[in-house]
Amino acid sequence: MVRRNVSDLRAGMVLAEDVLTPGGRFLMPKGTTLDHGHVKSLLAWNLPDVGVVEGEGGSVSPVAVPDVEAVAAAAAATVAERLRLLDPGHPLTPVLHRLALDREVRRRKAVGGDASSASSGGEAARPAEDAPSPPESPEALLRDEPKLVSPPEVYLRISEVLRNPASTVDDAAESIRHDPNLAAKLLRLVNSSFYARTMRAVRGRFPAKVDSLSRAVMVVGGRQLATLALGVSVLPLFQDIPPHWVNMQVFWEHSVGCAVAAQSLAGALGRENAEAAFVAGLLHDIGRIVLFKQASTHMAAAMRQAVTAHAPLFETERALLGFDHAALGGQLLQKWQFPANLEKMVRYHHDMDEPLFVEEPAIVHLADGVATAMGWGASGNRHVAPLAPAAWDALGLTAAGVAALVPAMEARLAETMHSFFPDRAGPP
Repeated sequence: MVRRNVSDLRAGMVLAEDVLTPGGRFLMPKGTTLDHGHVKSLLAWNLPDVGVVEGEGGSVSPVAVPDVEAVAAAAAATVAERLRLLDPGHPLTPVLHRLALDREVRRRKAVGGDASSASSGGEAARPAEDAPSPPESPEALLRDEPKLVSPPEVYLRISEVLRNPASTVDDAAESIRHDPNLAAKLLRLVNSSFYARTMRAVRGRFPAKVDSLSRAVMVVGGRQLATLALGVSVLPLFQDIPPHWVNMQVFWEHSVGCAVAAQSLAGALGRENAEAAFVAGLLHDIGRIVLFKQASTHMAAAMRQAVTAHAPLFETERALLGFDHAALGGQLLQKWQFPANLEKMVRYHHDMDEPLFVEEPAIVHLADGVATAMGWGASGNRHVAPLAPAAWDALGLTAAGVAALVPAMEARLAETMHSFFPDRAGPP
């Protein structure tokens, strides 16, 4: 066995020992033959080095080393294009550029400089077609999608718990228990390193591993766990988009990236229920999934126009449809009777003109910008939308403060993707 710097790992190498996260949690087993997804996951955890199997003759098999200057130049061009709409005078712009460039260089090195393996800003739209008349309204689109007429039964049980101020710990656990798949996802999420500090604080009361929903409620909080379950329970409804419109694994990587960023920002701001920010971030683009399914021709045109005009995709959606994915997503959550704060965080994350509740959608607005800038998946955007001054002013954060949160966000993205999609290869 020899130890290799994580930035020097290549697909095809074999782990000579189990790999643990910096917090001591199991990550990958000994004997794993690394693929591009494994390497990206190890990079996301910022591990210094890992042990790999020696090749014949007692040395590691030689690997192709990409040209460092070529990788740096290609990464710089990619990041410059992705961030081209940001105001260079905004205090966060140079920070996002530096962090995004560092990640893009690491990612390209991990795949041998192959740009095709790096996440793009969105799938290419299909050739132009004769577009039908745009839908009359968001309500009309939702009426035409039978799966969205009513949410899953488990959602209704969870929603009832959230609406009832007298609900108990047992009520919260019971609302989830009858959906084994949902319960398993939530337990994986609560057992993630993100909640390790809370678990250490109550270690004397139950084992470090949370193996029941009742214990999960004790760690996270009853209403907080129900809020998480609310968002996770609707994910299965949004899995069947044709791949020529958008790669759904890449779409969910962006959504989870926005979710972990929103939760981290909410925590930094001292908000009591950061789980609400997580769910709003997770579902902030569900309106776009509905558009891909119900107005695909218009979305193709909007994506083409956004690319050729170097415009934010939500703006070209408004131009062609009369509304954007955020308004549609908010309408859907209102239809499902989501808590009002979650609905507003989704509905207004591209619109800071509602002075009565700027801060909550501002969290999702900023989280979306960070996730897009960092290249954490994609939901159709090629460019980071300009950061609204009203959102930045409302939150009162500093660029240095946001920068300090990003490494932990990136690490949690890899872990959360595995919590939600454990059978998918190649975590972000």
